[in-house]
Amino acid sequence: MLFFTKRYAYHGFMVLVITVLICFLVGALGFSTMFLDPVGQAIKSFRFTDSYFYIENNSEDIVDVNPDVVLFDVSGCYSRPEIAHAVQRLYNDGAKVIALDVIFGNSIAQGQEDNDSLLNVMRRCHDRIVSATRAVPTSEGFDFESSYFVKEVGCREACVNLDNNFVRTLQQDICFGDTCLPSFVSVISQMAEPQKYEVFSKRGNKDELINYRRMIFEKIHIYDDYYPEDVKGKVVIIGDLVDLRDYHNVPVEIDSSNRISGTIIHAYALSTITKNRLISQMSDAFGFVIGLIFTFLFCMLCCQVSEKYEKISGLVMNVYQICLLLLLAFVGTMSFLKLNYNINMIYTMLGIGLAGFSTDLWYYIITTRLYKWVKNGVLKLINKIKIKIKDRKRKEETEVEVDSSENSNIK
Repeated sequence: MLFFTKRYAYHGFMVLVITVLICFLVGALGFSTMFLDPVGQAIKSFRFTDSYFYIENNSEDIVDVNPDVVLFDVSGCYSRPEIAHAVQRLYNDGAKVIALDVIFGNSIAQGQEDNDSLLNVMRRCHDRIVSATRAVPTSEGFDFESSYFVKEVGCREACVNLDNNFVRTLQQDICFGDTCLPSFVSVISQMAEPQKYEVFSKRGNKDELINYRRMIFEKIHIYDDYYPEDVKGKVVIIGDLVDLRDYHNVPVEIDSSNRISGTIIHAYALSTITKNRLISQMSDAFGFVIGLIFTFLFCMLCCQVSEKYEKISGLVMNVYQICLLLLLAFVGTMSFLKLNYNINMIYTMLGIGLAGFSTDLWYYIITTRLYKWVKNGVLKLINKIKIKIKDRKRKEETEVEVDSSENSNIK
């Protein structure tokens, strides 16, 4: 029995339609009914890349090092003169970029002298400084928090807002309503590695996956001594690495935890751009088309199985589903780990997972009186249309013959 026939193509197409309708129905009900909300949340939070990173990071042999990024920890230091002295020293020692993942408010408690000490250093070092700004939601939209010295010293400013749930992506620009700000990581990479930033920006992706393959960064605490060569020509990201308010969820374990400092996340995002760790992604549109094609072919197979193995069709279809889903998972894993290409399989897997149920539903529908009545009505309508077309063709042919005979008589 041939797999691709008109009969199975018809049944497979109708099973595909039912599968798509089920997905739309679940999606529509998910917005209006609470009992389907867990389904939507599970699909929304699931990413294949989480598994890929877990597989790779679970290997002890794979460890990467970024010698061009230094994490400068200011935890436990509340003195602005001390921070000012540290920034000045980093600048004098040749740090390529000094990124302040800390927002300094114009604190009265610090005192004017302390505030001025930091302001003066920022004024002298502004050409290599990137200062953080943050968007804070309000009832009227967003307010933006910046360090008090930014407008006066003229240093670069960038947005440090991260996702509320799992931090998986980085952006060139972060938008809040009609206001768009350059992201912290994009400005740092633009200053440190302009050529690699240009490659990143030309990709034109709204979101880029952060490459969370295990990486080691050098860490220096503000009260620890270090050598000038430890920071010369490097990007130094200054932040509070133990401030739990700046801890965020990530999809893999880093330093034995799924919650890490935003400063470390910025370091991973920066390394994604500057260390040739960008991940190519299959677009949602292309993934949807591929999903429809694979699901249609699998629906045809399910129809053949349903007719050929009537008593055990459910078992056979389940075996095919498991084998095909495992094959897709293997192909996706190898593509990601070996080629740095992320295949969008969510639509394909969802369609294949529902195809068995949709097939059973379709073969029940074709046994109902309603279906037979509709089918007979459609066939009668099609036959009437065919008869009308044939009659019209005969009439046109007769008219042509009459015209030709009259012309011959005139001659």
